[in-house]
Amino acid sequence: MTIEYPFITEKATIQLEEDNKLQFIVNVNATKNQIKRDIEEIYRFDVASIRTMITPKGKKKAIVTFAEDDAANDLATRIGLF
Repeated sequence: MTIEYPFITEKATIQLEEDNKLQFIVNVNATKNQIKRDIEEIYRFDVASIRTMITPKGKKKAIVTFAEDDAANDLATRIGLF
């Protein structure tokens, strides 16, 4: 599995509320297509786009933008982030 856990910070919370985005820490070797497929299969929400980056701690972070309005907020509530 490519997704390790959701990544929540103050900046991630702002993106969640304003931009319909959630951040996840993913496997370092995961591709954007693998991340998209796993998120759509596990959480059942359509993904519009994914941005990835390597953090200074050597972890890979994926910023996922969802296609549906309020999908990020619904997903965060469903998995118990808020």
